[in-house]
Amino acid sequence: MTGPSKNLPRRERGESGRQQQRAEPEQPRITPLDPQFVPNEPAAAETDKKAQEWRKLSSQRYDTKRRMGFAEQEKCDMPPEHLRKIIKDHGDMSARKYRHDKRVYLGALKYVPHAVLKLLENMPMPWEQSRDVSVLYHVTGAITFVNEIPWVIEPVYMAQWGSMWIMMRREKRDRKHFKRMRFPPFDDEEPPLDFGDNLLDMEPLEAIQMELDEEDDAAVLDWFYDSKPLADEDEEDVQKSAVGRRVNGTSYRKWRLDLPVMANLHRLASQL
Repeated sequence: MTGPSKNLPRRERGESGRQQQRAEPEQPRITPLDPQFVPNEPAAAETDKKAQEWRKLSSQRYDTKRRMGFAEQEKCDMPPEHLRKIIKDHGDMSARKYRHDKRVYLGALKYVPHAVLKLLENMPMPWEQSRDVSVLYHVTGAITFVNEIPWVIEPVYMAQWGSMWIMMRREKRDRKHFKRMRFPPFDDEEPPLDFGDNLLDMEPLEAIQMELDEEDDAAVLDWFYDSKPLADEDEEDVQKSAVGRRVNGTSYRKWRLDLPVMANLHRLASQL
């Protein structure tokens, strides 16, 4: 019998070394960020699964909303005269046909503070003659909410109130827009005034606006006292602006003003 060869491990190491030398160099790994990257086509089963999930999501988004087995109807905007008629008809709750609405009116009392808060939140500013808002109302006229949030552009809002500070000082001297009231304005036994009969046809008081200079304030002259400044820019205004479209829309989530506008607003807000 012969023992195991001692040269065998050396031969094995030599062959493995030659194999390593013969191995081709590894290709560089291509990532999705590389321009020569080609994505693999998804399998048919995966595509069908994604299409099924998209159809399910779309059906939930656009389908008729149901709550507790009740199909909720789509609500459309109604004219203001519709709401005025509802409130006017419910002015006298002693009628027999409104006997079931009394409980609704009592239940709506706990929401009155929030309704007053939304009313004060959307109050017209001194530089606005009037403001039209959308409201959310109950079908019985028990409660009505202002269904808007008064978003603003911070530099524009500060500049508007800075100009109002100057105008209010002039108002104390001239007393042109405000008159003194006697309190209480109504007697205890006097019925409340109906808006449609007494106030609807009256012209609102003139807005308080400072006269802007055509040269010094040319950057903000066209839109400074608008209810929602820069929200409805047309293509001509966008092309004239150095930064393009300055706001994303009425939400004012993003805004970008150029240097002349910011300098003008800073000068108008210097009083504050």
